[in-house]
Amino acid sequence: MLRPKIALLVFGESCQRQDVYLKRKAVSDRESSRFLVSLENVATVVRPVDELRGKGDVKKALSLLEPDLDAVVLYVPVFVSPALVAHTGNLLGRPFALAGNTAPDSLSQLAFLAVAGALDQLGLKYHRVLGDAAESGQMEKLSCFLRAAAAKTRLKGETFGCIGGRSLGISPGVSDPAQWERLFNVDVEHIDQFEIYLRAQRQPQEKVDLQMKWLEKMTGSIQYNETKLTKESLELQIRSYLAIKEICSEYELDFIGVKCQPELSNGFCLQCVGVSLCNDPYDAEGPKTPIQCSCEADADGALTMRLLSTLSGGKPSCLNDIASVTGSSITLANCGAMATSFAACSASAEQNLKAVTLVPHNFGKAGGAAVKFTVPPDRIMTFARLLRTPEGYRIGAFTGKTVLKSREGLGDALQVRPLIFADLSIDEDRFLATFGSNHILAVEGNFLNELEAFAAISGISFLNYNSEI
Repeated sequence: MLRPKIALLVFGESCQRQDVYLKRKAVSDRESSRFLVSLENVATVVRPVDELRGKGDVKKALSLLEPDLDAVVLYVPVFVSPALVAHTGNLLGRPFALAGNTAPDSLSQLAFLAVAGALDQLGLKYHRVLGDAAESGQMEKLSCFLRAAAAKTRLKGETFGCIGGRSLGISPGVSDPAQWERLFNVDVEHIDQFEIYLRAQRQPQEKVDLQMKWLEKMTGSIQYNETKLTKESLELQIRSYLAIKEICSEYELDFIGVKCQPELSNGFCLQCVGVSLCNDPYDAEGPKTPIQCSCEADADGALTMRLLSTLSGGKPSCLNDIASVTGSSITLANCGAMATSFAACSASAEQNLKAVTLVPHNFGKAGGAAVKFTVPPDRIMTFARLLRTPEGYRIGAFTGKTVLKSREGLGDALQVRPLIFADLSIDEDRFLATFGSNHILAVEGNFLNELEAFAAISGISFLNYNSEI
């Protein structure tokens, strides 16, 4: 789970009321200590000053805030100056929450409501922690907000590498770079696919052999044939993967999309193996940091993958085609490049790869492997996507539980692909009426609350498709 790094700013009675401050300090210290203990269970907490009682304290606290902080919590343990707290919130320039307590001798709620009103009048976006913030239920809601804030903060300054352009006329996969900068502070670097082709030729043979032998040893099987999946075509896929890693390093890319179809898939090799390994936390050289990579250069898909992976504390995420969906089930069929981590949902590369079969793909004249497996059952997953409309972005999301089903009866196009079967309880009509993409992204775990909080922080709408039970 993502562990945010936050600053805690605790407010005290105004400097002008020293007598009241001294009378109520014991209550303030008691409630602040109780809140801090609870908060440290969900976040790494920095407390730049003990208390903020005047504008001098505010200036000092702001000057000491570390640049890598994900968010700030403003805590009012007793009645304090609402104007001072609101003034502080207005100067933060980063996501923040307002919290208090319900102790009968604190008058914290009195301060909480007055501060909230002042913040609302300033038009600031912030998160209200209702009731006693140290209580477990409220702390869980606060922790969801803090993880969302951390994801928002950590996206800031990142770069998406769009390798190629719109694939197969799939317009929902194209982004507006200026809009991304405004909303998410993410830059877009456009790179021609020819870079993959050129760099693939130059990869040292020993590096290619290392990855090739590793896949041959670790995967359940490789179904070579004389046409689509030969040793030569698999080697080109590995060379492409090494080329993509090189591009990511040289261009300082944080997440990427690769067009693939139809130029590379018909004229060089399919990119499925490379995309799969980019999304994995390992390859033949050992553990590595995954770089989220979407098929068909789906920009909003890649950004959603990056968001889901960040919220989950670095878990692999995946892009999927929606093969079929009803209110109670969904079949997702990646085009052939899902991270092998999903094959067994294990921390062990060996266990995951044993469940993978590299098979000849059923499209792409140039040939290459598809990464075939079915995600194991009983895994709770979040399915989501950033959706762009004329009114702006929104996030559509729901949860489901994976199940085992047979591939029998599915069309030929799906037989070679990595699949997710999941049971759902969604509003099917609402989903079909409002979800604007053939691609949906997924990560293991339930992150609906974090996604809703991220949407609120970003000023975009949130569509929760889960049905009320």
